[in-house]
Amino acid sequence: MIRLLKYPVMTGLIIFSNLCIYAQKPDTIKAQDTIRHENLKPVSTTGNFPKKALAALKQFNISGYYRFVTNYRHLDNAYPNLENNKNNIFVGDDSQIQQFMLNINGSLVKNTFFGCDLYMWTPMTGLGMVENVKGLNLGITLYGTYSSPYGDFTVRTGGINWYALTPFTFQTNKGYNRYSIFERNPWDPNTKTLDGRYASFYHAGAINQDERWGQQAFQGIIFEATNLPKGFSGVIMYGKTQLNGGLSPVPNTSFGGKIREDYGQNFISLNTFNSTAYFDSTERYRYGFNVITAEFRNVIGKFQIRGEVGAGRTFFQDLTTTWGEAVSLKLFTPIADKVPTELHVYRISPKVINSSSAIINTSGQGYINPNSDAPQPVLPAIESTMVPIGQLTNNRQGFDLNTEFNISKIKFSVGYSNSMELEKISSKITYWHPINSLVLAHFWRWDFPSHVGPYNNLSKIYRTVYETLNLTNIDPLTKLPLDEKYFNNIEINAKYTGKLFNRDYYIYYLGQYSSAQNFLAAFTVFTEKALLRTYYHQLEFYYVISPSFIWANYFGYERIIANYQTETDKVSRRPKNQTGYSIATGCDIRLSKGAGLYFRQRWMNYHDSSFENDKYNGFETTVEIKIFF
Repeated sequence: MIRLLKYPVMTGLIIFSNLCIYAQKPDTIKAQDTIRHENLKPVSTTGNFPKKALAALKQFNISGYYRFVTNYRHLDNAYPNLENNKNNIFVGDDSQIQQFMLNINGSLVKNTFFGCDLYMWTPMTGLGMVENVKGLNLGITLYGTYSSPYGDFTVRTGGINWYALTPFTFQTNKGYNRYSIFERNPWDPNTKTLDGRYASFYHAGAINQDERWGQQAFQGIIFEATNLPKGFSGVIMYGKTQLNGGLSPVPNTSFGGKIREDYGQNFISLNTFNSTAYFDSTERYRYGFNVITAEFRNVIGKFQIRGEVGAGRTFFQDLTTTWGEAVSLKLFTPIADKVPTELHVYRISPKVINSSSAIINTSGQGYINPNSDAPQPVLPAIESTMVPIGQLTNNRQGFDLNTEFNISKIKFSVGYSNSMELEKISSKITYWHPINSLVLAHFWRWDFPSHVGPYNNLSKIYRTVYETLNLTNIDPLTKLPLDEKYFNNIEINAKYTGKLFNRDYYIYYLGQYSSAQNFLAAFTVFTEKALLRTYYHQLEFYYVISPSFIWANYFGYERIIANYQTETDKVSRRPKNQTGYSIATGCDIRLSKGAGLYFRQRWMNYHDSSFENDKYNGFETTVEIKIFF
């Protein structure tokens, strides 16, 4: 007491606090020897210490992940842009993927839920606080759901929402699960068991992906209505895509939606997606597109037919094209109940250009903003491209045939494709380099440039690089090709598992054999009659040494050969003749239930025997730590 009297202010605060807490009427105390807090009847519901409990969350959850990734690259021979940077160490993901994600969700009252996804991305470009603020704004989202007897209603708004409508409107390509799994993607989750990724690819033909798989990034507001009477549901979305420039002050916008009716195993929906983009804030130069489709699925016994049919058009300034058709039909049925088989028939007009869909623009260069620092209203065209089976492109018609079957413990997935262009509007062919695709993409950090490389014929799209080949059999006045282009593709994916020293191992082979020529062919052309031939081989081996350690190995080989109806080198006077290979090893280590360490070491060598400057060789080391909580 004597000490308290020395500090009158503190003494007053203590006395006042106790009076506030314990002040009560005489009848609020029950006849007990001891007085407990829960037996006090409060007279106030406000203040720092309210006696009446405030409304609490019905449920509250926090989850997310942290991803650390770094790689070191050394090149003995490099492209000109890397001559002064042959040794490079990089921390972070240069594909603009966040390093930290925090999901907060809960419920305040019955049938109402909320959530907030918080993404943080530190690109470390040297811009200081500017880039950190940008990284944070890229990922704050908010969504809420209300359930009622008439349906469930959800609103999503804010930073980035990963969403999908239909392949022709707003979605990304999912393909037929024939790909290499040696390199980890930023969206790959940790599996329940360390070898779950490889076991799933063998048994199910696919690996688990997070919510971004097959979806596009959208910034704005999305309103969903589901479980409506009579099987109806709907979506309305308004905002910006990544091509509209999410943080740009230029008034670029996209909007779309769909109305869907489900009946039994079947459904039908009407869909649309539209975009208007401006080159600058004056709104004088605009570019955009409109797409309207109907999607459906019908199951009749063992047969299932599904597809999407619609039309699209583009506009530039006051010029608008006529509508062009977009058709994709898939017939699925198991043969002898053991061989699932799908026939895919498609036809997409060159007038259908939608860079937010699963369609790659191959019909022309489009309209590109000359200011490279500004958002692009549409991705540059990948002209007359040779693509994996299942990837849709415009200005193309054809069919795919895909099937799966087993021979003992070997699982096969086989695809066949035959297609042709609708109009002769491009004198180029583009193709990709899957063997060293990710390493090659790392040659250009942050940006997605076109016309780069030693011969200005490379273009980067996300984690892939395409190369352009010029044709010489063209009209001297219009510069257009004299003949139509035809494309053939065969893909084989074989998978096997067994035991070595009582430990599981997995072996995967992926082979792709493609050709482009100026005549119709039943199968891939393996002779010099083809304008271009590409052969890709990828072999992978995974050995489960223990539940916490997996040894991973990879070998890739590619051959790319053009004929003399294509551009030749001025010195050698020969067409493209490219050889590339890659040898890699690494390991997956389980650190704890939600954490994993992934190491990859890759040696690569590539050269074109006709074009002397087109060569590189060296190695790249990658370390990734991913933690889920």
